[in-house]
Amino acid sequence: MPAEGSKNYPVAMIPYINMLPYRLLGTPPNCRWHDLVPRASVEALASGRVLAAAVPVGALPELGDSVEPLGAFGIAARGASMSVLFFSDRPFERMRVTHHLRLTPESATSVRLLYLLLDRQTPSCGDGNGGTDRDAAGALVIGDRAFKAVRRRWRGGGYGAGPVDDGAGFAHVTDLASRWFQVFRRSFVFARWVIRRDAPPEARDILLEWLETFKTREAALVSQAIPIAARQLELPEPVAADYYRCLGRVLDAEDLEGQKRFLHEIETRSIDRLWKANAFPVGSLQGRASVLTENAAAAPGGAGTTRTPLALAKGRVPGDGDRREHHDAGGAFNPTHP
Repeated sequence: MPAEGSKNYPVAMIPYINMLPYRLLGTPPNCRWHDLVPRASVEALASGRVLAAAVPVGALPELGDSVEPLGAFGIAARGASMSVLFFSDRPFERMRVTHHLRLTPESATSVRLLYLLLDRQTPSCGDGNGGTDRDAAGALVIGDRAFKAVRRRWRGGGYGAGPVDDGAGFAHVTDLASRWFQVFRRSFVFARWVIRRDAPPEARDILLEWLETFKTREAALVSQAIPIAARQLELPEPVAADYYRCLGRVLDAEDLEGQKRFLHEIETRSIDRLWKANAFPVGSLQGRASVLTENAAAAPGGAGTTRTPLALAKGRVPGDGDRREHHDAGGAFNPTHP
């Protein structure tokens, strides 16, 4: 760990487009970026290789008292994330924790979210079914890769039927942040900016000032990020704009309440025990069908539920430093990180 005054403080940066607005602000003074996926950010922070990071919320209990928040900043979704997607060979309502699944190795928070949602519809988990990787019933994919997989299916706020871009694909797709809101009526916080408690005071002050500057410039930085993300992911700019409007970066009381509820749920339901007993630890998006047919947040009751167009609710838009809320006719949010 660098000594105070060394002017070279290491800070982790998640290399997904959901963090692009932060990156566009520039490296904080006297700091340097370390590009690390969410899980690697946690490990680097725990070991002291970095002083600060936007870490997955599900890892906060693991980090314990070794870190503290840097204000109320991170990544949250009040409904869709468009980049934490679960692909499956059957409707989500028919999935169980006992099914073998391929999981992303990049973020334990997304894995915990998936198994929390599955556990609510599987009263008794039992042991894994003993199948092979070929028998996997679903795959969890996050970040830019998830968005790329269904990028051409986004239809002004909902997922239409169409081919998966990065492989054969599974028959159904569920946006897990939408599903979370459907069940709990809370925001889902994917990541929080935190810093090691033993970090030099100078580093803490630098990062807090950098984040406060981000808050004042958020709208301009999001606008700047949209065309870059569109080029990088080969998207129409309106689709990239939808993506950034789904996400919040300056967190409010409702977001923090959602974070509190998630941490409570994973602790009381012993979620880590479930996924470690029943899942493949690493895998890729491979499957049995060439077309996705289910919308990302189908209401309970069957496959193939169609979406209604998104409406701009009383929520928040990037233009005023906030994000919008996305509702469908059934009251659940319609459907990206870290």
